[in-house]
Amino acid sequence: MKDKEKLLQDLIAYYSLDKKSAESVLEYAHSLVSKDRKANDFALAKALNERATAIFDMFASSDARSLDITAINKSYVLLVNTLKKIYARNDELSAIERKPVWEYFDIIEGLEDDIREYTNDWNNDAGQSHNARVNKLCIVAGKEKPDYTPELKQVVQDANKAISAFRKQLDEQQNSRKTDSRNWYIAEYQLAYSTDGTILVNGVWKLKKAQAGSASDRLMEQATKQPNTLFKPNLGQYSRNLSTTLSGIGFSGTLRKLFFPTVSEDKGIVFRPTVTRATADDDRIDTAELDIRLKQLGADITEKELTIDDIPF
Repeated sequence: MKDKEKLLQDLIAYYSLDKKSAESVLEYAHSLVSKDRKANDFALAKALNERATAIFDMFASSDARSLDITAINKSYVLLVNTLKKIYARNDELSAIERKPVWEYFDIIEGLEDDIREYTNDWNNDAGQSHNARVNKLCIVAGKEKPDYTPELKQVVQDANKAISAFRKQLDEQQNSRKTDSRNWYIAEYQLAYSTDGTILVNGVWKLKKAQAGSASDRLMEQATKQPNTLFKPNLGQYSRNLSTTLSGIGFSGTLRKLFFPTVSEDKGIVFRPTVTRATADDDRIDTAELDIRLKQLGADITEKELTIDDIPF
């Protein structure tokens, strides 16, 4: 105890620290040599990766150019900086084959196009696969909740606030799109599938690429050869169901309703590569958010003609 008190006083005197800061330094230094350090590092990696993944995932799926990313970008940078230090001193973490997303993107600001291209690849995710393996290390080590230093606790708290605030921005953006009064519309929705697995909507929005020979590739190849026809795809050795296969390459919600109006495990699917505005309206498909995204990406739009009802009297 006397040795600890002497070391504490030496830290205060040498580094001009207050007592609380000196205690934090001493506590952290002790954790680095304790038998629990490695287990705590695993738990820290899990907690920080979860937040970095949440930030990356929100950023990748949003129209970030129109939103304030100052707070989440700062939190992402600080989380990644800490994670790099943790991984540098832990072979088990750095040896995980499925690399964390921050190894490819240690910042997000200014990388909207690069991140969109990365997430378009069917084989990439926002870090969930890596995080699952980190969680395994935590479970085996018997420690899933980390002990934070005061400084790191603040980083985590700030990240939580930044994530909540950015989610609120995303919700507000989506709500404003739904109520947006527009004098334009998308006249026709078109889907193109290339032999390299590229899936394009209206020539501008690239969905996740289908890997050659995969279930999604087999499904899309057969669908493009039998448009507007009910048929049951032959996925060969793959056991994934039709709905899961389509979701895996981005066909859910509005896109599913437009291009795959029928998806049945028993009966099969109907693929329609072209859908007119009139058909979408007849099917009561809400395309408001899709229209705005396509327009922002440079898709062709049609201006509405002014009618007598549009003139305020």
